[in-house]
Amino acid sequence: MQKRNIAILSTALAALFLMWVSAVHAEQTVRPGGKKTAHCEHCHGPDGCKPLNGLIPKLCGQNQEYLEMTLIQFRDGSRVSPIMQQTTKLLSDKVINQLAAYFAGKSASGK
Repeated sequence: MQKRNIAILSTALAALFLMWVSAVHAEQTVRPGGKKTAHCEHCHGPDGCKPLNGLIPKLCGQNQEYLEMTLIQFRDGSRVSPIMQQTTKLLSDKVINQLAAYFAGKSASGK
């Protein structure tokens, strides 16, 4: 039982570390009108259109203002999701705006 708990804790800590690294990378790589982070696509799928499972929302084609508001709420903790709070906590308002614009501009059909 103790080995299982250690394995679960180790996996969770590794995942949080990778999300933190990805958030730092996002701060450095997102550009207006174009590039997004590969990190978002890990869970939300290519162009944010093909999530890994039914619990993860599509980002493509969403309203830009809604996406921005949601990311800011995750970042400040007023919307609860441990994964998204970790992922967004280092994102600036500028990067959040760029991400929201990128995914809002993608076709909801995922093509």
